[in-house]
Amino acid sequence: MKLDSSSCKRSGVSVTSDCPKRPRVQPIPQDVLTVKDVCDLIQYATLRRSHSVKKPSWFSVSDDVRLSRVNVMILEGLTQSHFYRYFSHFRHLHKYSSRWTLAPSSCDPLTSDLLSSEVAVETDAPLPAALMWHPVIRRFGSRAAGLSHFLLSEQEMIKHNFPVKGGRGCEAFVCTESGGRVTDSSPVFGLDCEMCLTRVGLEVTHVALVDAEGRCVLDELIKPLNPIIDYCTRFSGVTHSLLAGVCTRLSDVQSKLQQLLSPDAVLTGHSLDADLRALQMIHPHVIDTSLLYRQHFGRRFKLKLLAQVILNREIQSEDRRGHDPCEDALAALHLAQYFIRKGPREVLEDHLEELWDISEINGSDHEMSSDRCSSLSNHSALRFGHALYGSGQSTVFLGGAAETNGSVSNQQSRRQQCSSDREVVCVFRRLVQSYSLSVLRFSSIMNTLNQTTATGRQQHLQQVCERLRQMCVLYVGPLPAGFTERDTHTLLKRCGRLRTLRLLKHTHGVHAEVMFEHLEGAQLALDHLNGQQISDCTIKVRRPVHELCLDLDECVSERLDDRLNSHMIYVSNLSTKPHRHDDLLQTFSQFGPLQQVSSAAQHSGKRRRHAFIKFESADSAQAAVGVALQIGSRKLSVCHALTPPHMTSWTHTHPVTTETSPETAEPREECDVSDSCQSNGTASAVPPSTEEACLQVSCDLLERRMKKLDGRVGKVFRALERNCLSLVILPGNRSDGVDHPGLCFIHIKQT
Repeated sequence: MKLDSSSCKRSGVSVTSDCPKRPRVQPIPQDVLTVKDVCDLIQYATLRRSHSVKKPSWFSVSDDVRLSRVNVMILEGLTQSHFYRYFSHFRHLHKYSSRWTLAPSSCDPLTSDLLSSEVAVETDAPLPAALMWHPVIRRFGSRAAGLSHFLLSEQEMIKHNFPVKGGRGCEAFVCTESGGRVTDSSPVFGLDCEMCLTRVGLEVTHVALVDAEGRCVLDELIKPLNPIIDYCTRFSGVTHSLLAGVCTRLSDVQSKLQQLLSPDAVLTGHSLDADLRALQMIHPHVIDTSLLYRQHFGRRFKLKLLAQVILNREIQSEDRRGHDPCEDALAALHLAQYFIRKGPREVLEDHLEELWDISEINGSDHEMSSDRCSSLSNHSALRFGHALYGSGQSTVFLGGAAETNGSVSNQQSRRQQCSSDREVVCVFRRLVQSYSLSVLRFSSIMNTLNQTTATGRQQHLQQVCERLRQMCVLYVGPLPAGFTERDTHTLLKRCGRLRTLRLLKHTHGVHAEVMFEHLEGAQLALDHLNGQQISDCTIKVRRPVHELCLDLDECVSERLDDRLNSHMIYVSNLSTKPHRHDDLLQTFSQFGPLQQVSSAAQHSGKRRRHAFIKFESADSAQAAVGVALQIGSRKLSVCHALTPPHMTSWTHTHPVTTETSPETAEPREECDVSDSCQSNGTASAVPPSTEEACLQVSCDLLERRMKKLDGRVGKVFRALERNCLSLVILPGNRSDGVDHPGLCFIHIKQT
């Protein structure tokens, strides 16, 4: 997604691939995601081709992208602060291209009510109740259009016994060239076969292939390899005399079909699985008319009836000896073309009374199960579990026990409790190809944290947050004796916005303790102010020195490796005058095309003195750093971006108290002199004592667990198939009125 330079918010990074048509998750600027937002994404990704599901406003996936499956991993007990505290240990999570701050939830995220949640459907063209619950609408939705929307997925092909690569009994089958990507303009062929009974079972004796214009491009009789027991002439039309002079074998027809079918060709037919198995061929792009015009409970219409009602055509007449495969292939092709051209809704509206029994929809059919009757009678809300089940998709939940809504049936999902994270991975790798939606819960970190007291867990979180906050804290001095808070603020604000400032006068010479809003401000102050001469004082700028802060320089260096920031720089000491914004664009566009400039206004309407600039190329960002730049008489300070794009401020990594009064909750434009009197020592919080640390789990143990957890995330990701949407959830923590935000990682696997 390319953002305009006037965009006021910073968004995540688009998920892309190297394919010609690249799957893309295009985030639209939003501060924080909620669990409901994540549920909406899962619903849309799984149901967008079968239901008129409302598209979430905060992201976009191209309509021509066929997401294969959705996988969700929940890392229980972890917060956003944990990820950035142990950043170097999460090397697999670094590969995820989109990262969002997630608001913590008091309930069990996703697993407790995902399937029972209501599906948000588009309301601008409401369907009649009879159509909303029809199996055609539940599979394809009411607005599906275009050839590619009606292809059978690999999971559906396996479910309906189509031959697939690696399938049981398909080892010797011939595969067509199928590397092409199907578009709405791909060639379409109709296929039909007639069989006879031989000593080893049914074998093909007659095959026909017609193209999109209705021309029969292949019409061949085939002599089976095994002795024929029954020619099945009543259906096949094949007799002993017809096959007497035939020398064509199955392998000959397979070769001809391979030549006729291009890599993106689509085969249509009626109960096409039987034809492909008879031909002993595998082709991945298929449309089966018996599954287009579908009925309740898996029943299928006969081709003869569909041709009569839809096409007003008589086929397979009684006075003819056997079926004509060219005629049947053409009928199936025209039925598919009609369905694609009209769309599911119009097909139903035109032929509902002729083809489908309305009593089935209203629940009068004696075969309807009680839970299905209940779901169909409640037309006011479509539940996610019912919608998934109705569209032929399945769900699996793996991990620790989770409370589930009682309305969710076992038929809709498989739930397996696992005793360890290792077992979760092992079970998932066996089941990965069997479920459209998989939700995995990893509990090792939560179990580790639960080994200590509630006080110890709180102290652990405070310690993690304090360590991150200390990365923005600097000590500056010695300052001249007459230096005031205002003088210190004037000296430092050119590097970035200050959150707190406090003068320390009990030291030899005057020093200042400051906390910047952004990591970049602190880094610029370290780089540019250290050693600066003011009056007779040579200023030193240094980070805090205690056990929590000994490796802060290494942690800042790690931030430079964050792929989300590779195209971004931070610029400070900007003018607040609006007309200078064009000068800013002109100054930095010399290094390369700009994708986004974020220079947000505060609630007061004033403009900030800093900006984050995103280039289209990482090389452009590298070139812009280290060059002396100025706009007018102002010398700009520039460095690589360190704050992740999904965070408005690095210091927001510390917990936010939700009970703050409205008068004090709103941040001010700049730290002023009064801040030094009202900081209450927040910038110099004392780290937990050794006694308090004993209440917490060992840091070494946590580091080992974090590395192992990330390795398991990597194993799961490697097991996913191409075009699988992968989400990793760090749920965050909410307790005693304090929110510790979580994280949501989103990525579409491409290789």
